[in-house]
Amino acid sequence: MNIYFKFLTAVTLAVLMVLPAGAGASGSHSTVNKSIRIDDNTTTGEVDSVNGSIRIGAGSFVESVDSVNGSIKLGNDVTVDKSVDAVNGAITLAAGCEVGGNVETVNGGIRMENVRVVGDVESYNGQIRVLQGSEVFGNVVVRKSKGWTLNKRRKPVHVEIGQDAVIHGDLIFEHAVKLKLDDSARVGEIIGDEVEMVSGS
Repeated sequence: MNIYFKFLTAVTLAVLMVLPAGAGASGSHSTVNKSIRIDDNTTTGEVDSVNGSIRIGAGSFVESVDSVNGSIKLGNDVTVDKSVDAVNGAITLAAGCEVGGNVETVNGGIRMENVRVVGDVESYNGQIRVLQGSEVFGNVVVRKSKGWTLNKRRKPVHVEIGQDAVIHGDLIFEHAVKLKLDDSARVGEIIGDEVEMVSGS
């Protein structure tokens, strides 16, 4: 993931110039200590925040969405040309969303329902829920932690692949996971030494 490097640049630029969320429809939206809310049916460029949440209104088209310390929520039928990235925040994609790149977070969960993702869906410490009717053309990945950690043994990450979901790539787990896999879901190979299959709600 290169989102750490992206946001070092974003912080530097934002100190010099912070663009409000109401900037021109074709421009980018960047802020340090405020949340960003994009209206429905808006077309814009990059949307990024350091210490604030991001909300993208239904039917909008954006280039990319990035957050360091805030959640990301996309309304219905939002199209993201590139990727959706977060460090310390959850990512929620409503029905009808399409993402042209990856959906990635480090310390937050990912939830999507009836969503199309061209790239990978990836997390380190947060649960992943690829729910009803979603389609992922890349892999679903749970990465091991980078660098050192006080807790050598992390709790298993919960991964759910829901009804009629399709993962064209593989499920790749670099440490322990609890996997709930609906009978109707279609996935590639399940790769990982510590995969516990679970059932129920």
